[in-house]
Amino acid sequence: MTNISSERFTAVLARTVRLSWPATTVEGSNGFGSVPTLAAGSRYIEWTVQCRGQPDHTGYLVSITPIDAAVRAWATGWREAIESLDCMRSLAASCAKASLPPLAGLCLRVSPQHAYHWNPDMPERLQLQVSFEFSASHRLALPGCSDAENHALFGKCSNANGHGHNYRLDVTVATNPSVPNTVATLEAVVDREVMKRLDHKHLNLDCPEFADLNPSVEHIALVCRNLLQSPLRTERLDLICVTVWETAKTCATVQAAG
Repeated sequence: MTNISSERFTAVLARTVRLSWPATTVEGSNGFGSVPTLAAGSRYIEWTVQCRGQPDHTGYLVSITPIDAAVRAWATGWREAIESLDCMRSLAASCAKASLPPLAGLCLRVSPQHAYHWNPDMPERLQLQVSFEFSASHRLALPGCSDAENHALFGKCSNANGHGHNYRLDVTVATNPSVPNTVATLEAVVDREVMKRLDHKHLNLDCPEFADLNPSVEHIALVCRNLLQSPLRTERLDLICVTVWETAKTCATVQAAG
């Protein structure tokens, strides 16, 4: 039997630090929200710090306490834009100065729908992920197959009248400082190219994109990628990937075409 206490392995530890922004010195704490509590005129944000390395004999890669301390100490001195490469580099430098294990990545979540990702392996690239939701119905069925054959393949998901989902669509692009109002631009493109086509539609019956394409979550992600890539490029935004969540437990991701 392997002695797991002596086994060397690499792990990534992710720690999310919630704080009010701009950082304040208000007394008190909100155990779920932030330390310190929210002050008038500020907002809650979340930083997720991902550290990579080999845990020691205790099983710890790093204690969460120095991660929290490094982020909060850095936040009190940063007064520039947080949705920027300079901000990511500055926080990364503070984490290194605090002797944390090497970073695997940083994530800044500014709302439940908007997050920025930075990877030290690609330090000149900042990624923006924006989440959307649409409701649609579909029937899983292969053209040319009988009802019995489709039911054998897809079970109740092939019921003749279909069924519905509240889909979540995550669109990730490389941010471009030369594009003003990047979030608004991205949201406008997604609304025009995806939402107006798919939201509150029966995908098999109402959407020509699925006339000959079984609307699995994988195919829906592919269709969304194809609908978005060229229009986003026209707006000087480079698509990285799209992820479609069919349920809270099932999603499919399709990368941008080369």
